Amino acid sequence: MDNNTHYDVIVIGSGAGGLTAAVALAQAGMKTLVLEQHELPGGWCHSFSLEGYRFSPGVHYLGKLDKGGSLARVYQGLGVSKDLVFCELNPDGFDHIFIGDERFDIPKGKQEFISRLKARFPDQAKGIDGYFQAIDDYFEGLNNFSLSKFLTVLRWSLATGKQIVEHFISDPILQAVLYGQAGDHGMPPSQVSAPIQMGITDHYFDGAYYPMGGGGALPKAFVRALKAAGGELRLATAVEKILIEDKRAVGVQLADGEEIRASHIVSNADPEVTFNKLIGAEHLPRRLTRRLKKTKYSTSAVSLYLAVDMDLRAAGLDSGNFWYYEDANVDKHYALGLTDHLVHAEEPPAFFLTVTTLKDPSKMH
Repeated sequence: MDNNTHYDVIVIGSGAGGLTAAVALAQAGMKTLVLEQHELPGGWCHSFSLEGYRFSPGVHYLGKLDKGGSLARVYQGLGVSKDLVFCELNPDGFDHIFIGDERFDIPKGKQEFISRLKARFPDQAKGIDGYFQAIDDYFEGLNNFSLSKFLTVLRWSLATGKQIVEHFISDPILQAVLYGQAGDHGMPPSQVSAPIQMGITDHYFDGAYYPMGGGGALPKAFVRALKAAGGELRLATAVEKILIEDKRAVGVQLADGEEIRASHIVSNADPEVTFNKLIGAEHLPRRLTRRLKKTKYSTSAVSLYLAVDMDLRAAGLDSGNFWYYEDANVDKHYALGLTDHLVHAEEPPAFFLTVTTLKDPSKMH
């Protein structure tokens, strides 16, 4: 590459956020370069292969992909939908929630979900209606401002996921069912915001989908759109630092010493990497430095990728996801997940199981 080449935008990292920004900017006419330190694009959305088996680490299911769905409109707007095919997960239960010996299957369709909850928890019918109405009111309030809706938005924006569920629901098993998808955000319900709790529920009202070809199909489509718009991608290219001149970012220096200039820098790396490693604390205002010192980072996760010689459907598995909790105290299980408890436990008190072979008919193994 010509060292004198100047870009409008350099994007550091090709995760979902980085690629989305890069595609949109390139399509807007900006000369865009994406730099990725890994040999594959996509970040948590990539797929990898071992001995003929393809695994997707981070993409388990997506919502809002029905006709007119918000995510479907995003893909259409970015011009990537033509290169993506999605397989619908089991509409009778795309998420199977196990609470001890109890099981609840979350179906496609908000009304079907509500009806199924009421049939299983008839004494909680009023609270179920209240909870789902609060979800509707909250997101309607965000999209269409009115004073009455604003008060609802304000009220629940300041609450935790546990507070909103317990406000409407008293049955501990039903509470656990509504918390059951908490792995989608990874925090204890008592520590996550109510909007995130509601947002996860709302996201799958119209069913769940999996990309044919695995999670890696997403970055492939985005990279194709990026290049079609004139953007560039360099893999196995680590950024050593962001160049700062006169208190503004003017480019990057790569690990091999090469410098590339740009008018704007977008970082898809986390705050620690972006501000302390790439920019350097000496360039940061005190207020930002104080915020960074208060930042708490999430714990690691243990993921096992298994290839098995067995009849999966005969074992009771299907295209839905399986969430297992040994009891109804879901908050405790996620709180323990923020510690080293699992390192010392004889067996995990909670885990998530999904079978991509049954989600994606293109998978031969």
